[in-house]
Amino acid sequence: MIVDVIVGGLYGDEGKGKVVSHLGNVNKYDYVFRVNASTNASHSVQLEGSDKIIVTKQLPSVFFNDDVKFVVGPGAVLNLSALKEEVYSRPDCLMNKVRIASTICLLIEPYIKKTVDSSISKSLGSTNQGTGVAVVARTRRHCLRLYDVQNCLQGRITIDDLIDKIVFTSMETDSNYYSKKGKSYFKPIAENLVREYEEIVKRIGEFSVDYTQFLNSIPTNAKVLIEGCNGIMLDNLHGLNPYTTSASTAINALMNGANISPYEINESYIICTGYFCCLNKRPFITEMTAEDAEKIYCNNDEVDNAEGMRRRIGWCDLPTLRKALTGHKCAKLIINKLDIMKDLEKVKICTKYVLADGRKVDYMPDNLLDVESATPIYQEFEGWGDISKATCKEELPENLLKFLKFIEDETNFKIEYIGNGRTQKALIKL
Repeated sequence: MIVDVIVGGLYGDEGKGKVVSHLGNVNKYDYVFRVNASTNASHSVQLEGSDKIIVTKQLPSVFFNDDVKFVVGPGAVLNLSALKEEVYSRPDCLMNKVRIASTICLLIEPYIKKTVDSSISKSLGSTNQGTGVAVVARTRRHCLRLYDVQNCLQGRITIDDLIDKIVFTSMETDSNYYSKKGKSYFKPIAENLVREYEEIVKRIGEFSVDYTQFLNSIPTNAKVLIEGCNGIMLDNLHGLNPYTTSASTAINALMNGANISPYEINESYIICTGYFCCLNKRPFITEMTAEDAEKIYCNNDEVDNAEGMRRRIGWCDLPTLRKALTGHKCAKLIINKLDIMKDLEKVKICTKYVLADGRKVDYMPDNLLDVESATPIYQEFEGWGDISKATCKEELPENLLKFLKFIEDETNFKIEYIGNGRTQKALIKL
């Protein structure tokens, strides 16, 4: 296989959907994979010639590539209800084009209920999609899997057997809450899963596959794109802990989620943005003043598609970006959302942090207390105005090129593309 990988470099919300959809068509991939996250990762794509924004929550973000196959690997978590809604709302034909690992962990109502009621979710922030609880259930080996529903449909187990599996995983998830629920509570959950599976098959054909058999059937010369979800700073091991997602989001983790060797990687891209944004309550050292943030909001509403929360806005933060880029030496950068910054007369980049003890550091510290006490050192740049009509590097303003060159010099990473609009084709190769 010839494998390219795209990941977010920040806290999610970097515009990955647009990039994946564009490159997925231009590079004519045979397969596009999603291998991590669930409905907590919502990628939006504005199709060329349309004002409509399409949100993908379970499937890869490529549209109108007739030859591509869409794959959801076992590293992801699957919400059948969200998948049904998505396949019925997509404008392109997906019949016989979707392959989902039969071993994938299903996200079910008891996991969502546990997340909404969780004190940890309330204190650290959550999109309340149930992903973290599902990942815990998978790790502790009591989750419901796609093949359980498939087995029920094929008559290999009964609906009562499926109900018993749901009762078991629910009790393991929260015995105090679910021990009070009778079997009548769990029966509709099981019946809905079976019904949703059947309705999805009507729309796209049989989609559940033996993943090992499927991987080994892919031709050696096939072109594959892996679409990362969330962002590296949300990585459970290497991000800003404890304000992370429930799993790893970096490139090496994606390869594990797909069960594809890292030796097969051809190109890897890390997407970040000209300004930073994040959700919830994490420390945000470069957060803008309300006046500057409003100049962003007036050009882009910055609302999360999973839960409808408004994102916080901050200046480009090199210590954070350097932390995210650690371990990704061969990747190339893509900088998005530069067009949205058109009303900023001055643009700042944080180059270092000053910690409480007076130390200046180039990387975001691992110790949360150091992060919470840090203050930014800024370098200021002139704004660049409207770049939405530019079609090549030569048409970009000098002020923007200086901004980009500074990021390259400070990170030692090459910027391969920039984004100058929301539609699929709004990318300029540098």
